[in-house]
Amino acid sequence: MEDILKNLQQLREQDLHTNVIKLCNLALTLCEQKPGSCSAQGKIQMLLYYGDALYQTRQYQQAEHYYRQALQMRKNSLKKSKNHKINDNHNDIPSDVDIKYKIHLCLVALKQASAAKEILQTIPARMLTPKINMALGCLYRDTGMERSALTCFKEVLRECPLALDAIENLLKLGVKGVEVSSLILDLSSESSWFNQWLKAQAQMNAREFANAIKSFKSMDTHGLLKDNVLLSVNMAYCYHYMCEDNRAISILQKALRLDPTLVTGRDLLSTLLAESATKEHIRFLEGLVPSLDTSLWQCEHWVVLGNYNLALKKYDKVGYFGQQALLMDRTNIDAYLLKAKAFLHLKGYLIAANYCTEALQLCPYRYDLHKCLVECYIQSNRLRDAESAAINCKQHNFSAHGYCLHAAVLLKDPMASSKTLKKTLEKAVALDKNGSTNALPMLVEYMMSDQQYEQAVELIQKHINTLRPTSKLHQLLADCFVALHKDEDAFTHYNLALKLDPNNQKATEGLNSIGTTTSAKKMDSYYSSMFDGSSYQPTPSSAAKNNLSDHEADPESDTDAWPAVADVSNFDCD
Repeated sequence: MEDILKNLQQLREQDLHTNVIKLCNLALTLCEQKPGSCSAQGKIQMLLYYGDALYQTRQYQQAEHYYRQALQMRKNSLKKSKNHKINDNHNDIPSDVDIKYKIHLCLVALKQASAAKEILQTIPARMLTPKINMALGCLYRDTGMERSALTCFKEVLRECPLALDAIENLLKLGVKGVEVSSLILDLSSESSWFNQWLKAQAQMNAREFANAIKSFKSMDTHGLLKDNVLLSVNMAYCYHYMCEDNRAISILQKALRLDPTLVTGRDLLSTLLAESATKEHIRFLEGLVPSLDTSLWQCEHWVVLGNYNLALKKYDKVGYFGQQALLMDRTNIDAYLLKAKAFLHLKGYLIAANYCTEALQLCPYRYDLHKCLVECYIQSNRLRDAESAAINCKQHNFSAHGYCLHAAVLLKDPMASSKTLKKTLEKAVALDKNGSTNALPMLVEYMMSDQQYEQAVELIQKHINTLRPTSKLHQLLADCFVALHKDEDAFTHYNLALKLDPNNQKATEGLNSIGTTTSAKKMDSYYSSMFDGSSYQPTPSSAAKNNLSDHEADPESDTDAWPAVADVSNFDCD
């Protein structure tokens, strides 16, 4: 059998795994038929070669079976040996620890996390290597055993100070950057970049997203980490958490141009492109659809395909692709959001809400999850739950978007206090420094419904020069001037509105009605009816569609009439 073992080793070194499988299968049968022809150590080695080849060819269940056989034979061999050691001639046979680690890899691939954790827990503490501690830490983290996970990740760092994944896991589990830094000793001067990287990661996980972006940008320079794609992905996530999705899209697109094979962040980009729904973004999304065989796909690839079908409104397929993504990674936020949106469009509101709730437990500070959950409750006429979800959004995400979302819910509720509504809108406007939400138009329309035209004019004029001017704002300002019988000013701003968006129907109607005796009365009647507590529907702002040119305005632009039926695309404070 020595010749067979030598040939097996040669085949293994050449990565001829299918050949190893066939030869091992025959050789093991020969060993059974002629027990004296093969030593115990030789058979153990053969079993391990067999298991390794099966693992490399993704036959995980069979690989686990032969690894366990090798482990059991090794234990029996040790018991029979007087000195409890394997012969020196076979000291290349992996230890119990290595065999158990191989078994764990098979179990992880088979989605049997509990069994994988149990096999690693049988290893004595004094024999735990960084590799074992890292694997145990990930398993403890995924099963909610955070304290044990922290211990394992810290042990990894004590021996491997640049284990960056262990560092990120510690920060995600709430360990402060200073404490992590204290675990890392004896770094050379060549690792000066590391302190900046650690600072940025600590800020990101402490939800100091603006500061994290500054720290990442300080590293994105020549001589440090210029054009590093993982750095770019981290910045994009920070921008997304701050509800600056256009910047996130731009950065992720740049990262993919630098590295077309990049997988990390591809799922988030597809989500943002599908939500944007501009022609340019849909074309880019189509280019992200993988051409690889599905056996090679990762979770992110399924999310991309799901979001592309979402953009095409093929909702029945979206749910399937989202499920495939979740089967590969139960912690992928975009996969949960994808399934939620699929069921939302298919009117499975309760199921959609459940997926949103699960995702929020993993990442409570993503605005798009809160927004989808609120929409689920509104569509199922659960306004109290919708308001609770919106308030929860404000607590986790204190951006203008959170307040705008709360205001949108209050506008749906006929029992809502007008005082609370106005305060919420005013807070949203105060927080919205760059006009990225629909808060200002919503507040102006509320004031106009109360016939506070002069105050509405002052409010618009205060902000219109500091924010990006939109067709919607000029049209609202013109409506106010009509109500105040200032026809010349109204004429000017209706024309400005139409210059920015020729499809602005309200501006066209307003311009045609200037000078008529009924125009002001019609304006009063229109804005009063909008806030009767039953028919108001917030529209997407032009900021959400700023990738369209003036002559390519979306037919469902922010200047359209309030739609009769809400859905996830037009229930928008962005």
